[in-house]
Amino acid sequence: MMGVPDNLEYRGLIPNCFAHIFGCISTEEDKTKKYLIRCSYLEIYNEDVFDLLTEQKTSEAPKKLDLKEDKNKGVFV
Repeated sequence: MMGVPDNLEYRGLIPNCFAHIFGCISTEEDKTKKYLIRCSYLEIYNEDVFDLLTEQKTSEAPKKLDLKEDKNKGVFV
């Protein structure tokens, strides 16, 4: 997902997505607009949820996230 962020040829999906989003914003002609960008990349594997944007040290196990349910919000992490 990350690839090698500093190498354009080997850059992964996540850095390419951010580059595209911010590239589109920077070429916007109307400079009076303001943007708020929120992004989540979650992995759901064997009923475990992990945040793919959190940097992990190679020796650490990824931190599992909890799924919760609310009558008004629905299911959320």
